[in-house]
Amino acid sequence: MNGKIQGIIVCGVIIACLGGTLAFLNATGGDSSSDTDSSSQTVNENSEDTSVLLIDSTADDIKSIAAVNEYGGFTMSRPASGKTAWTIEELNGINQSSSLQSGMAEDVAQLEAYKTVEENSSDLGKYGLESPAGEFTVTFTDDTQSTFCIGDVSTKTRYRYLCEKGESDVYMILNSRVSYFIEPKENLVDTSLIEDPGDSDMPDYGTLTVRRSDLDYDMVFENDPYDKEGMVSSQVMTEPIFSYLNVSVSSATTHGMWGLSAESAVKIFPDEEDFKTYGLDEPLAEVTFKGDGYNYDLKIGDPIYEENDDGEQTAEIASYYCYLTGVDGVDCVWTVSADSLPWATVMPGDVVTSLMTTNNIMDVSEVRVTAEDSEIVYELDSDGESTINSVKMNGEDIDVSLFQDLYKYLLTCPTSEIYFEEPQGESYLTIEISCEDGYNDVMEFYSDSSRRSIVALNGRPSFRIQSKWTDRFLENMENVKNGEAVVDTY
Repeated sequence: MNGKIQGIIVCGVIIACLGGTLAFLNATGGDSSSDTDSSSQTVNENSEDTSVLLIDSTADDIKSIAAVNEYGGFTMSRPASGKTAWTIEELNGINQSSSLQSGMAEDVAQLEAYKTVEENSSDLGKYGLESPAGEFTVTFTDDTQSTFCIGDVSTKTRYRYLCEKGESDVYMILNSRVSYFIEPKENLVDTSLIEDPGDSDMPDYGTLTVRRSDLDYDMVFENDPYDKEGMVSSQVMTEPIFSYLNVSVSSATTHGMWGLSAESAVKIFPDEEDFKTYGLDEPLAEVTFKGDGYNYDLKIGDPIYEENDDGEQTAEIASYYCYLTGVDGVDCVWTVSADSLPWATVMPGDVVTSLMTTNNIMDVSEVRVTAEDSEIVYELDSDGESTINSVKMNGEDIDVSLFQDLYKYLLTCPTSEIYFEEPQGESYLTIEISCEDGYNDVMEFYSDSSRRSIVALNGRPSFRIQSKWTDRFLENMENVKNGEAVVDTY
């Protein structure tokens, strides 16, 4: 019934007349008042269902589904091997989405139109059905067939017009039920690229290398060769510098290949010309991840930019064209979300820890500082867990708490600016930290300008810092010697 029943039914009207009155109101589109809610409900329950079941079958009774559209089309059928429920012939050799295939079969087996738009239409062209956007043929196990044409988007934008081929009745059907047949076959590809093994089955971490066209160095990540206890991240950066990682921001870079998925497949079995078209012949970035049982190579090509509401391209990158080797069945050009590709933009300084040295003071046995012609040696005696028993400076006892503050200041040596060009001249300050387990860190400081210094960590130029930090460190050493408080700013 259209709308609510209008008017107020007079209480004196006898029950025998009620049906006729409601029929009249229904025919005239009238609304009822709240006094007739129960009567209105009765009419609604008896309203005619306008949906039309065009195919009433089951997926088991379907032998194949063939689509033809502007992209060429495809045929989905049951494979002779029986290893999968369905396969698309044109995608042989490519991993296919079993969920989309089964969804297509189920939708076709119970092909239901929202309603009949026009019976015996004399002008199918006005519905886009003279030159349809696509058509599909369903072949059943008894070899009977039904073919349907898909027309324009209807006045209700969630729907399209549909008719059976050779017939003139026009229906309106949910776009989601027939979108398979007007889109490229690549839309039925499985977009999962690399399986996520999960924590329990995670293989040993190998070597991840990031090469970028905008950088003249590689970034390399591996397991910590020193296997230091207490470090949150088990991986370290080994190129262009050696550094422990800030696990809160580095995991996407070190572990982002596991579980990598694409947004869509663009081109299956690409050739050299396709590689040029999508910027994959000279990629923006290339990520290799090699370990025991796996060897992945991901090329990241041209960017795809966001568009605004007017369809104009913005400066925001939404995704990139990519190509992956090392996995069977993924020989495609893919679009992958920029959010899933940290390697396209990551810089060393984005992922390294804020600590230049990661040695816990309880593990330290000696700190040796060489500045100009002087050398100061701090010797520590601790229980290795929570208590420092004593600290000697060149053989003389000093205040333990003051030295602890000095060591805390040492840990603040900034790492925000990565630097790995060879410094000039001689170092003006060297700090060597020795631990009970034999692990050492050596920090050498070189003048770069009146305000900047280069730090070589363990013999490799690694960072550039403000020279004010070293000035304050030397002043704090003097403060500790004189029993004065350490200043933690510079």
